[in-house]
Amino acid sequence: MFVAAAVPEHSGAEPPSFRVEDLGVFGGMAFLAVIQAGADAGFRHVRARSGFGMRLAPHRALRHLILSTLLEAGVLAPIASRRRLDDAISEAPWSEGASLEDSDWLIIWNEMTRGSLPQQIRDCMDTFESTARSREVILQTWESLAIGECLAFGEYALAAHNLNPALARPAAAALPAILAQHSIGQGCALMWSAAKHLASWFMRNGAGSAGTAERELVNSICLNADRANFGGGPVKQFSRHSAVPMSTFASTFIWTSRLGDDYWNVPVSERALDVARPIGAGRGEY
Repeated sequence: MFVAAAVPEHSGAEPPSFRVEDLGVFGGMAFLAVIQAGADAGFRHVRARSGFGMRLAPHRALRHLILSTLLEAGVLAPIASRRRLDDAISEAPWSEGASLEDSDWLIIWNEMTRGSLPQQIRDCMDTFESTARSREVILQTWESLAIGECLAFGEYALAAHNLNPALARPAAAALPAILAQHSIGQGCALMWSAAKHLASWFMRNGAGSAGTAERELVNSICLNADRANFGGGPVKQFSRHSAVPMSTFASTFIWTSRLGDDYWNVPVSERALDVARPIGAGRGEY
């Protein structure tokens, strides 16, 4: 954990002047989600308390993207110096060991407006005019969240079948195409069926087949999705499971995109966003 007692380099000086608008749509959603997941009452620090990661976003890769985006924007900073963070990132095996979500951060914002920071972000997310660019960002964010939701549930499903949760990770590459035709709830159902299939597969083939288990899982997911696409009957729709609770980033995204229940129940698509938050619309049109 990169939690240090050193004084940050900007201590004693007025922090840079930021506007919520400068963060963009993804940055605004990310900032509000981080504040909701782990900020103190005065919005000065984000603490990596137990469960912070799952409160923030459903999957580790997405949590890393959220935090690294805010660090790059300058609205989060390490408790220690910037140099310490740069050194740590260059040396630590982020993909396997230490994680940004295990660190404590300072929130960098003007003292005069810090107390109303969450409301400032909500107002910005509510009033920005939908454009082709913001549509692209929201669509990409929905896809990233959908992948994260399915991977997180897939890890749970594998663990429930006494299998290694890490076997779910390679499915990330296949999920975008699947989620363009199936909802998140259906994606979770596909992950469960694949985990169940893999447990049976191990019983038939033995532990010596572990080297091909990831491929077997992905093949099962894709086969069942293709079967449904070509007339084999619809994929069952799963509700959200308590093992993967609603994250602050997901709830912020649902509110910003105006998708409501469609976030979980329909495929990731521009068509759904056209209905929920059409291009050219602002606050006055909702």
